[in-house]
Amino acid sequence: MSDILFGNNNRHAVKNLSNRYFKSNKSRNIIAVIAIALTAVLFTTIFTLGSGLIDTVQEQNIRKAGGDGQAALNYISDDIYNDIEGNSLIEKIAYTKAVSYRIKNEGLEKWRSDLWYMDDTALEFARYEPTTGRRPEAENEIIADTKTLDALGIKAGIGETVSLKYEIKGTEYETDFVLCGFWETDSLSNIGRMIVSKSFIDSHSDILEYTYREDNDYSGVVTAYIMFHGKGDIESKLSRLLSETGYTCDIMGASPKEENYMIARVSPAYQSSNLFENPTLLISGVVGILLIIVTGYLIIYNIFQISVIQDIQAYGQLKTLGTTKRQIKKMINRQAVNLSLIGVPIGLLIGFFLGRALVPFLMNGTIYTADAGITVTANPLIFIGAAAFAVFTVLISVQKPAKIAGTVSPIEAIKYTENDSSAFRGKKHALKNSSHGAKIYRMALANLGRNRKRTVLVIASMTLSLVLFNTVFTFSSGFDIDKYIAKFVNTDFVVSTADYFQFRYEASSNDLSESFIETVMESDCFEAGGRLYTDRMLEEGFSAESNAFSNYNTDENGNPLVSLYGADDFLLKNMEVVEGEIDWQALKTGKYVLLNVEYDDNGNMIDNPDVKVGDTVRFNHVSIDGLSSVTDNHFDLIVMAKVCANENTTTTRNTGTTRFYMPTENYLPLCTSPHLVCFPFNVKGGTDTQMKEFLEGYVKDIEPGMDFDCRETYVSSFENLTSLIVTIGGALSIVIGIIGIVNFVNSVLTSIITRRKEFAMLQSIGMTGKQLKKLLSYEGLYYSAGTILASVVFGTLFSVIIVKGISDGIWFFTYRFVMWPMLVIYPCLIILTVLIPALLYKQISKTSIIERLRQN
Repeated sequence: MSDILFGNNNRHAVKNLSNRYFKSNKSRNIIAVIAIALTAVLFTTIFTLGSGLIDTVQEQNIRKAGGDGQAALNYISDDIYNDIEGNSLIEKIAYTKAVSYRIKNEGLEKWRSDLWYMDDTALEFARYEPTTGRRPEAENEIIADTKTLDALGIKAGIGETVSLKYEIKGTEYETDFVLCGFWETDSLSNIGRMIVSKSFIDSHSDILEYTYREDNDYSGVVTAYIMFHGKGDIESKLSRLLSETGYTCDIMGASPKEENYMIARVSPAYQSSNLFENPTLLISGVVGILLIIVTGYLIIYNIFQISVIQDIQAYGQLKTLGTTKRQIKKMINRQAVNLSLIGVPIGLLIGFFLGRALVPFLMNGTIYTADAGITVTANPLIFIGAAAFAVFTVLISVQKPAKIAGTVSPIEAIKYTENDSSAFRGKKHALKNSSHGAKIYRMALANLGRNRKRTVLVIASMTLSLVLFNTVFTFSSGFDIDKYIAKFVNTDFVVSTADYFQFRYEASSNDLSESFIETVMESDCFEAGGRLYTDRMLEEGFSAESNAFSNYNTDENGNPLVSLYGADDFLLKNMEVVEGEIDWQALKTGKYVLLNVEYDDNGNMIDNPDVKVGDTVRFNHVSIDGLSSVTDNHFDLIVMAKVCANENTTTTRNTGTTRFYMPTENYLPLCTSPHLVCFPFNVKGGTDTQMKEFLEGYVKDIEPGMDFDCRETYVSSFENLTSLIVTIGGALSIVIGIIGIVNFVNSVLTSIITRRKEFAMLQSIGMTGKQLKKLLSYEGLYYSAGTILASVVFGTLFSVIIVKGISDGIWFFTYRFVMWPMLVIYPCLIILTVLIPALLYKQISKTSIIERLRQN
């Protein structure tokens, strides 16, 4: 204000003073730059990880979904496609037509490859554009991925002959194509593609007629992938598109029985929920950012506090020359900005490359994979956001030290130490009388009370790292491997055909061989197992006369098709009963059936047909003959109980219809041609590896058309996930722990520096150096005691309230209260807090008592 009234502009002088103080504190500057850079590294790493994970997950989801496109219209006809393609909402639309899902060539038993036509947009979306050669034009030209060519035994070269045997609507064909292009198979793909030309489609239009609604045959069906104009909710755009063109889908509340119904969905790669609809994600993000701000604040605050205390008399002298409180605060803030200009860019650079390097480790702990490539772009928002948070942390960290420097008067600055800060706030020290004498442990406790805020901050920083460390192990120990694996495979092994594991059981002509099952059962490793039977929908099936079951496919009377399975006792007894009870003797009479209900990962029921236990359901036996379906007979079964059956061991792995189960001996007489689906089984303890090696050899050398799945596959992915939590969380705990120890060292060093003269006076009246070291060690011991007490209290509350609350939303987590990680750390903490003060004092005590008494 005085600058304005008297016309003085001291900005240049303040700037020069700030720069000189900045240059004179080289040691402080180095430590502060490291602290600021570390804070920026933490922010940039977190933002880079988040951005990299989002981009990589979306890219891999696009590739897993078979290509780009915000929405897909499945199993439609050319007429429906023509109705939709010109709509103004659409920016791009890709056209694909299935030619054959049944390729009969040898070599494709364990590598599924289908025959399609795709237009230029579809090839672009699917990443199927040839990297060598060109797109097919002539009727006999074809392109394919390299893994399919390798499986067929064909060299990946332009002009090679590709002889294919394939089936379309029950008729087998054989065609010699000429390879005109190919591309490398995507590492994320579990299916190959061979693409024919538009000329081939046009010349075979008679056999590629759309008949899916009548016979469920994929040949001739069209799938359209759509990119909409602009941004916004994709689901609402899809609903609007269908509404404007006269169609409906399930997201619009339509029934599959409606004539204008189609299967339309938003691509998983573009399904995103509002952040505020996911409180766990929101809270985790906010807590993570606050955690970094707090850790950065604690260390930067202490560094500037030490600097201000060391220069407090110089600031007091400046005030005698007329420098205002505001100008001194400006000087300190300017120094902080200068340090930020150095530290923040360094931190941004290191943090970006560190985050980029950590993305693969995070990916390998998820259902995604780093081997398939990661996507981490230098998004400006990463650097802007990280820099903003880092600078914000620095500015709030220097406010208190700047206030101390600006508030102290010239007289008080002469005798100021940080422990006397109450003097310039107008407070008086209360004199204390003691009848217990000057006990060292009492003096140590009193010293900590002289600056309670500093004591609390140090204890808080060390408590923070201990609580986080304990939380990491609580999470890692709570991941339940049994729950995790049971979601995928609830038996040790499953054997079936290669087609079954390629999700093409219904379209396959192969069955699981009895010779394979008998060989498995004869093994010394085998313990117990059971067969699963069903019909093939393309040959025959079952429908149910009930409105409780909805399905896009129906029989000629409009009754929804359902899946009816015959299962051995081993499988039936592995099912979880969720309603009713199973009377095993009554079940064997053939009058009863078990109804499956669906649950999501978190145990929430997502499909529970409106049928009660005890209700009778009439089943129709449906025989498929060409394009017509005829109801031959029917039978009634009573629902004995509702069960939850594992999808990967008690289905054909192509679910989508309501499932029923009954004993094998009652089921087989109901089918004209029952098919053996799979044989799940358990082995004796400790023989998993032996059985796996046996099965690998068997399916390679004896029956190549067979294959298997096992628990070990999922055990490995589970271990990757838990090791990821421990590695990343442990590393973060260590970083915060180091910051906590650094804050402790800074605080002790500050205390020793500001009390040098006080210590010298104590020694001058008889206190020995050993007693002083003991005094400081007691202070450190009190710090550790406070940290232990705080970590026990807050660690317990955090675990029981926060961790348990978050873990309840993780389907494979079983909460267990854990305290042992902190108990392991406590002895180390006590040793450090006792030894560090004594070691620091040793350095200060090298100066003589006389010299320390003379220091101001």
